[in-house]
Amino acid sequence: MKFIHVGDTHIGQVYKNDNRNNDIKNAFIQLIDYTIENKIDFIVHSGDLFDVGTPPLDALLFVTDQLNRLKKEGIPLFIIPGSHDVGVGEEESIIELFHKNGLLINLNSKEYISIGERVKLSGKTYKSAFICGIKGKRSRVEDEIFKKLDIEIDESTRIKIFVFHHTISFLGEKFKDLETESLPKGFDYYAAGHWHGHKENIPYDKGIIQYPGSLEYCDEKEIVDNPNRGFYIIDYNENGINSILYKVIKTRNKQIFTFNANGKNPQDLEKEVLDKLSKNEGDILVIKLDGKVKGKSSDINLVKIKNIGYELGYSYISINRSKLSDEESPYENEDIKNQEISSIEEEFLKSQGYSDPEIRIGKYLIESIGEDTDKIKSDIERMFYHDII
Repeated sequence: MKFIHVGDTHIGQVYKNDNRNNDIKNAFIQLIDYTIENKIDFIVHSGDLFDVGTPPLDALLFVTDQLNRLKKEGIPLFIIPGSHDVGVGEEESIIELFHKNGLLINLNSKEYISIGERVKLSGKTYKSAFICGIKGKRSRVEDEIFKKLDIEIDESTRIKIFVFHHTISFLGEKFKDLETESLPKGFDYYAAGHWHGHKENIPYDKGIIQYPGSLEYCDEKEIVDNPNRGFYIIDYNENGINSILYKVIKTRNKQIFTFNANGKNPQDLEKEVLDKLSKNEGDILVIKLDGKVKGKSSDINLVKIKNIGYELGYSYISINRSKLSDEESPYENEDIKNQEISSIEEEFLKSQGYSDPEIRIGKYLIESIGEDTDKIKSDIERMFYHDII
């Protein structure tokens, strides 16, 4: 028996360029194609099927078409709603609509979960696998929710799978919204979502925790730090898990350029960046600016660079200036002089009484000058949903 574990597909994510919008869909098509062609028994999706709780119509129609392909082949998709799959202020998810129409199995539908003083999970048994899970939360989850779990595990099955959508403390205290030890015990495979990095073989109780990461790139950090995107293929038999393979999907070509500003004025640095760009067929472009520029870094025309880049055919452009500073600083304090621009921005916002969440959004908005407004709105939603703030 084989199943696929995938997560964070974020269908409906908005980009300025239609090519990048299609990349998100093409990644999902690759998943469905592989599943059907290789006769996979079922799919486990660990949340964030969609990018927002109220997806655009084209995203809904696209997912409907792809799930119908699975249904025709008799391949079920088991899922828990992720933090993005639930609208702000809502409890129900659009996922339930697909469940009621028989296109997927929502493991948090009322037939599989009962919430009272305790949270009872009955789960689903399919092809000698017991599958259950709990949906992701938009705000930081209290570990007590997991401590209230009562799970009716089908012990007769060959493999027990628990699906969740949270960042565990094992991945770092800075990003956690759930203590690792709060996860229920007794499972062989913990299908995790929410963390967009690829992380595997995290030991827990008698099983392992696996994060497949996002199926396609959602931001610059993923492009630079996690170049491979994909999903897990798990083979199991009467003895449990036999093998786990990470299947890498095809993604768009990437170009990552770093420019040092030391000794250069804004105009020279801008020209150096533009001279590096060339006509291409839809590459993803990441530009990193670092060092100290002679004059004001704000004089670098980032909008111009992006517009020319898009005219040349780049599908997505990100300009990172977090390590760029001004050689001529208005500050007399040497400690402040030597800080990166982002640190100065943070100190200023703190001095004005802004909270940490507000500061993070403020810094993001400053970094996003010149970006497409729809993309900024989508990213701000992601910051809320993913608990960055």
